[in-house]
Amino acid sequence: MELVPVRVISNLGTISDNLQEVEASICEKVKEYRSVVVTEETIQDGKRFLADIRKEKESLNKERKAIKAAWMKPYEAFEKRAKEIIALYDEPVQIIDSQLREFEENRREQKRQEIQVIYDAAKGDLEEWLPLSKIYDVTWENSTCSKKKIREEIEQAFGQVERSIQTLHSMQSEFEKEGLAVLKTTESLQAAIEEMQTRKRIKEEILAQEQRKREEEQRRREEEQRKREEEEKRKEKEQRKVQELQEILSSQPEETGTELEKAPVFQAMEQTEETLEPFKAATQTEEIEPFMAEPEVMVKVYVRESFLKEFQDFLRKNYIRFEEE
Repeated sequence: MELVPVRVISNLGTISDNLQEVEASICEKVKEYRSVVVTEETIQDGKRFLADIRKEKESLNKERKAIKAAWMKPYEAFEKRAKEIIALYDEPVQIIDSQLREFEENRREQKRQEIQVIYDAAKGDLEEWLPLSKIYDVTWENSTCSKKKIREEIEQAFGQVERSIQTLHSMQSEFEKEGLAVLKTTESLQAAIEEMQTRKRIKEEILAQEQRKREEEQRRREEEQRKREEEEKRKEKEQRKVQELQEILSSQPEETGTELEKAPVFQAMEQTEETLEPFKAATQTEEIEPFMAEPEVMVKVYVRESFLKEFQDFLRKNYIRFEEE
């Protein structure tokens, strides 16, 4: 049975009144009383006019309400009946709407299963890289979206991931593992490459710092070794000079007046300034052992006056007792 369309016929009546004349009279009266000052003589007239105004106002208001009630009776009856009929529409609407929603959900569920089949066929060994949830598009569930379109988009997504992985492999970076982890998380090849480059740069900086430290340590050890060798050479040189002087002093015979006058011990030291070196060396070291007190040998030595002070200092530092004539 076909639904009968609703038809409503409303015969609107008219209301006759003299509100326009009433309005004019009220305005005139108000205008008149705006310039009037109530006095003892006019107070009674004012009270009467006020009573008349209130009476007319109440009368008009009652008439308005009465007319409204009369006009509203047929509308209220129609409204009540219309609401009863409107309620009758709700039952079939709910039944059909529920069935339509169930049908649509079943259709979408079937489409989701088809999408899963297409995904499984395309994923290969890349499922962990690109789960279906990451690329799922709810528009695939629409009845207007074809399986071909869904397959193309899924295969395109997997192709992009595979190319990105191959790109990272081809870079042969020691940080490929870290780059792949970033790619898997972000699906961004650029982010993965930047991660690998950043780690490489950090490592190079660390290695450079370590290399500089090793070089500085090597220079420090070489400098310390050089100083030790120079110190050893200096000590050896001083020791040789001290030994030579000791040998010279110990090899002199006991004094005889004529021999000492003929062959002074330091006669060979008169010509060059190098003759000062033994004395200077002796005054710069603290490692010379004092001579033994026994046996004592008296030696008479002739020294040039310009060497006298250096020679005396040498004798004092080496605990050699001397007397001047």
